[in-house]
Amino acid sequence: MFNVPYLPQAAGSKKVRLELESLRFLIVILAYVAAGRLGLAIPYLSPNVSLIWLPTGVAVAALMRWGRRSTLPIYIAAFLLEFSAGYSLTVAAWLALGNTLAPNLTCWLLRQQNFDRFFSRRKDVIWFSAAAMIGMTLSASGGALTLWRFGLSDNIVQVWLTWWAGDTVGVLLAAPVLLSLSYKTIAEFTQRHEEVLIFALIFLGSNWFIFLSPQAHFRLTFIAVTVMIWPAMRFGISASSIAVLGSSAIAAWATATGRGPFNGGDAQSNLLILWGYMTTLVIVTLIITALQTESKKAADELREAFERVSKVASRLPGLIMQYRAHVDGTASVPYASEAIRQMFETRPEEVRHNAFPLFDRIDPADVDKARPLIRDATRTLTSWQAEFRLRRLNGEVRWLFIDALPEPEADGGMLWHCFITDITERKQAEHDLQIAAYTFESQEGIFVTDASWTILRLNQALTRITGYENKDLLGKQPPIYKSRQQDQDFFDRITVILNKDKFWQGEMWSQRKNGEVYPQMITLTAITNAEGEVSNYIASFTDISQHKSYEEEIRNLAFYDSLTQLPNRRLLMDRLQHLISLSKRSDNHCAILFIDLDNFKTLNDTRGHDAGDLLLVETASRLQTCVRDSDTVARLGGDEFVVVLEELSLLRDEAVQQADRIANKIRMLLAEPYHIMDFEHHGSSSIGVCLFQGGDITVKDLFKRADTAMYEAKTSGRDAVRFFDPAMQAVLVVRMMLESNLRVALAQNQFKLYYQVQVDSKGGLIGAEALLRWIHPDRGFISPAEFIPLAEETGLIVPIGYWVLETACAQLKKWEEKQDTRDLTLAVNVSAKQFQQIDFVQKLRGMLERSAINPTRLKIELTESTILDNVDSTTAKMHELRELGIAFSMDDFGTGYSSLAYLQRLPLNQLKIDRSFVRDISDDENDATIVRAIISLGVNLGLNVIAEGVETQAQRSFLIEHDCYAFQGYLFSKPLPLEGFQELLQASRQTATQG
Repeated sequence: MFNVPYLPQAAGSKKVRLELESLRFLIVILAYVAAGRLGLAIPYLSPNVSLIWLPTGVAVAALMRWGRRSTLPIYIAAFLLEFSAGYSLTVAAWLALGNTLAPNLTCWLLRQQNFDRFFSRRKDVIWFSAAAMIGMTLSASGGALTLWRFGLSDNIVQVWLTWWAGDTVGVLLAAPVLLSLSYKTIAEFTQRHEEVLIFALIFLGSNWFIFLSPQAHFRLTFIAVTVMIWPAMRFGISASSIAVLGSSAIAAWATATGRGPFNGGDAQSNLLILWGYMTTLVIVTLIITALQTESKKAADELREAFERVSKVASRLPGLIMQYRAHVDGTASVPYASEAIRQMFETRPEEVRHNAFPLFDRIDPADVDKARPLIRDATRTLTSWQAEFRLRRLNGEVRWLFIDALPEPEADGGMLWHCFITDITERKQAEHDLQIAAYTFESQEGIFVTDASWTILRLNQALTRITGYENKDLLGKQPPIYKSRQQDQDFFDRITVILNKDKFWQGEMWSQRKNGEVYPQMITLTAITNAEGEVSNYIASFTDISQHKSYEEEIRNLAFYDSLTQLPNRRLLMDRLQHLISLSKRSDNHCAILFIDLDNFKTLNDTRGHDAGDLLLVETASRLQTCVRDSDTVARLGGDEFVVVLEELSLLRDEAVQQADRIANKIRMLLAEPYHIMDFEHHGSSSIGVCLFQGGDITVKDLFKRADTAMYEAKTSGRDAVRFFDPAMQAVLVVRMMLESNLRVALAQNQFKLYYQVQVDSKGGLIGAEALLRWIHPDRGFISPAEFIPLAEETGLIVPIGYWVLETACAQLKKWEEKQDTRDLTLAVNVSAKQFQQIDFVQKLRGMLERSAINPTRLKIELTESTILDNVDSTTAKMHELRELGIAFSMDDFGTGYSSLAYLQRLPLNQLKIDRSFVRDISDDENDATIVRAIISLGVNLGLNVIAEGVETQAQRSFLIEHDCYAFQGYLFSKPLPLEGFQELLQASRQTATQG
């Protein structure tokens, strides 16, 4: 029987309640009649006496679940059932009355004992069985007497016993199912359908084997009891009751049909044995179910109690723990609160069976100290208390306090009930108090007063600093030194701050006992009570007389150049920022002059840093004579100085003239001779000037503009003055952008090698010169004249130069693989900066080995300046490379200061006549004479001579006439990319073939 759903919307509706009662009424009648017809379908001794009378179970369940309102439908159903069995109306009425009163008596007895319809207690099973047996005596008595009274039965005892047993078994079988079954239990069966199905198969198989199989005559009913343990333990009261009902039905049907283990004797004995089997099966199953429910409930209560204890323990400021020391020397922790996770960084289950890991991180010294104390506490059974240190996993050391009480156990072990707290903060506080005690007698003077500033205590440091002793100050207010800077308002301001913040710190002048005035750094702290009222003041101070002198020295070091005693960059920046702020309120112009000493590095390198320092000192002195007191002269560092001119004219033109006059005065003064040590030095300076007015400019911009102007002065040839022009800045911005692009050009493969052919006097191709070109993705072709000098200046020419050499070697390797190009040479320009690299020879040797080319096909072109920078080092490198087979050509020969002395020493193979001489050889006799001389010099030294920039047939003819037989220039071809150069080679081969 299921609970009819509750309908809250119609809870107060009389109509709905009536419909609900009618539905229950109908359910009771139908269930009762159906159960009765099922019982009558299995007759045993008499057609009217059923082996199992299940309607009594239906009646008990209806009365227990729906109350006495079920009495009427039970009576009606019983009457109909008895009448349909062939009894007269009177007999049926009396039999129905007994069948109605018996369930009511049973239910009344159960309610008196607060019966739980889910059989959650063993006493519920016992009282249910007893109430069923007692209650069914009423129905059995009524039925037996009625049948006897109306002459339908003579054996009243047998009828009574059969009736009573059938009704009792019916209650025991049907009522538990109907009382416990609900939508929830059905849902649980559905969720566990796989296990339910497996059990059903085993149940059916075992019952077939016990009651219906050929081996049914063996008394194997104990198997059925064993099978019932499964649903009783796993599925609860509903499933186990259904299983018992099913097994009993199979046993009854088998017995009624003459099969099964209960069919061996006379009919009455078989009936009693079957009833005993059913009753035993029901009670055993219900008892097992109740035991399981009680066990689960006890476990839940124990778990809840444990959780409550754990919650309480988690609220305690420490760890509750039981520590068991076994007689075999092992140890365990039966219980530990959750605090063990934070305190010992372990879980309770990790130490439940082995407690020794708890001791691994306890300080060994504390363990050794605790052992004798633990033995004493064990012997006397008294509590043991101790402090110990625990090292956490992150290395932090925490102080813990343990209070443990021993309890002897029956097996000889000892159970310790422990409470452990973290006392790290307390230990730290104790340590802090100890430190505070020492601090009070520290090097600082300290005194403590009450709320009215009466001194209560002072330390020895105060006496040492001031000369005042305890007798001079105790019970008095501290002496106050007043001056023009420390008037009453000064002390009133301190009082206001103390009242507000309870703290004040600052410098103050004070007076010693001997009358000496000295500066002190003092800290005043107001101590308040629980009500927030000031109870005491604590003052601590130090004598900072020496610190003051140090401050002045530090200030000089921080803001002034130690060599020239001029303001340094930091002080200059501060003054400029202040000046810009003032300019917002003034219309006067100001100017900043960036001064750089020309060739200062040369003096440093040749005469030493001492001479350089003397020059800087003298320069600083001269600069200070050129400006007014209101102006600023500063040294930025190295050989750079800055002069700031204030209060120039309101008119820009006049301000420019004033600044120019002062700048040139400085330039001329710095150009005068310097008498340094034992020699006379002549120097010059480059000066950049930037005017500014108002506050719309930053210090950073001023520095940048003046530096730009100074750079322009240097570029113009040094010893010059230049004013900042926005165009300069634009040029510098472009230059900076070009430098930025140049830094990524190599990585992004933006460089290409172009090839300009070199030919002999017959027009035959003898080689080419590799020329670097930059194809920018946005700007397109960028002239080498624009980016090569920048690469030289920034040092990027070195990695670019190695890329050129690598690419040239790779190209030579490709030419070597073809018959018509294997004899071509390839000339590569190498910059002075790259050639002067220490590892240049080593890197070039590595390139040759990797590319496996014929090194005689590679020709390196060096300018005269490259060689002259360091003749000895350059000559040595050239000889090393010459031994590898590499050829050398002197590029732009004749444009520098060539010397026959070094020309003879160099392992050169070729001289290249510069294009500036070749261009005008037909018109300018001077150029023609120079070219003839170069050719003659080359021939006499046994060197090949090649002329570059050959653009006309007249130039070629002149060169051939004077014994120059190698040429390069636009007459033969402009520089071409590799594809164009390959086409030129192809065309040359076709011309040679046709010729």
